[in-house]
Amino acid sequence: MASTNQSPFYQRAEEEFHKATTDEERIACLEIMMKEVPKHKSSENMRKNLTNRYKKLKSGLAKQKKAGKSSQQGIKKADMQCVLAGFPNVGKSTIFKTLTKLNPKISPHPFTTYKPQLGTFKHEDAPIQIIDIPSFPGHEKSLVNSTDTLLLVVDNIEQIKEAEKHTYRTKAKIILIFNKEDILSENEKRKIEATLKSKYKKLDYIFFSTKPTKDKLNKLTKKIFDTFPIIRIYTKEPKKAASKDPMIMKEKSTFKNAAEKILKGVSKKIKRARIWGPSSKFGGQVIGLEHVLKDKDIIEFQTK
Repeated sequence: MASTNQSPFYQRAEEEFHKATTDEERIACLEIMMKEVPKHKSSENMRKNLTNRYKKLKSGLAKQKKAGKSSQQGIKKADMQCVLAGFPNVGKSTIFKTLTKLNPKISPHPFTTYKPQLGTFKHEDAPIQIIDIPSFPGHEKSLVNSTDTLLLVVDNIEQIKEAEKHTYRTKAKIILIFNKEDILSENEKRKIEATLKSKYKKLDYIFFSTKPTKDKLNKLTKKIFDTFPIIRIYTKEPKKAASKDPMIMKEKSTFKNAAEKILKGVSKKIKRARIWGPSSKFGGQVIGLEHVLKDKDIIEFQTK
């Protein structure tokens, strides 16, 4: 794959393709290369080669997943997943500890986190998987590229531009966590905020500290939760209270989708379904299988 007369984005993706260690990383590189390759006739063979290589890798990856194999050494992706990323000593592990109540190794020395740390925290009643990965540049590239939401932790404004070298391939929604707010003066904070609003207008950000207030913690978890295109659905049995733990479903899921998530094939045996909540006209409304659900609906059904 010659890189002559290609854009800088193509050349960087090609370079990373040859250094990649997993198929996920190679696929992410190829997607950029396919996007950046010129559309004129002389590039037809290059486009064809890229497309064929892409299809072959995607097919191989699909077979691996079907066989139950994972390139992430035992990390099974949850319904909602976010990854903590950043440079050494920005406070990633402290944020991880604050959110999960776990005790990762925390040290003033760089690169204390040498492998991904897995945990869970909740926003209201919804569990969110969080992974603290090794610092840039020794990070887990495939996790950065494949996660739903990337929590980019920085403690100075220059790190944002530098981080683009390590995050430009991700498809995740990015939340910038400007950490160590407690050591900034009000004037320093105003200058940083002005820079964020002028140079990084599209970047969703939040200031955070080593000892956040309850309100600040809730603000962060809500900001993370709002990045996921999901709804929470509660189940109940007749004449009993609804479950306290929700099922996590994709937006615009139907009652049939929810029933199938509970038990595959059960939707064919349902004789009556009822609903309470935002998508119902009244509590206990009888609905069909194709009824579209909304966040915090409660469902009940009886089988034949």
